[in-house]
Amino acid sequence: MLFRSDIAYGFTSITRSDPSYYALWLMNNVLGQYALGGRLGDSIRERQGMAYYTFSALDANVIPGPLMIRAGVNPANVERAVASIDAEVAKMAAEGPTDKELTESKQYLIGSMPRNLETNLGIASFLQSMEYFGLGLDYDVRLPSLLRAVSRDQVHAAARAVLDTARATVVV
Repeated sequence: MLFRSDIAYGFTSITRSDPSYYALWLMNNVLGQYALGGRLGDSIRERQGMAYYTFSALDANVIPGPLMIRAGVNPANVERAVASIDAEVAKMAAEGPTDKELTESKQYLIGSMPRNLETNLGIASFLQSMEYFGLGLDYDVRLPSLLRAVSRDQVHAAARAVLDTARATVVV
């Protein structure tokens, strides 16, 4: 019988209207929004072979929402996996993303927008977010420019503001 421990590791982050939202969104993408493509997946799953899955998710809302890291690991690897998450989080806070990571994240988020709008559900979700957060009817046109305008320093500052391993909540 295979057992798995699920790790939830997170922080209270920001509101959706916070000026650093796009910087934190980009930082989350670098960290692991798209699972194995981020730093967490590369480190914990690919290089160390510990995780069945690992990803991060940002849920900024009308109140400060969570920035959550999730990982599924063998119960024997829980402490090692949490230590690895700590290390990746601390590294992101200390150094920020590389220029390459930031460029690739911008390209990915901008390029995936049309794909996210291919279904009725995707369109409805996008329109609901536009209305709920007061983003304006031209948000789909402005979003690429908003992401392109974010600097590496802004992403690093957002990471420093949210990612503090001493303030992380960890549940296994």
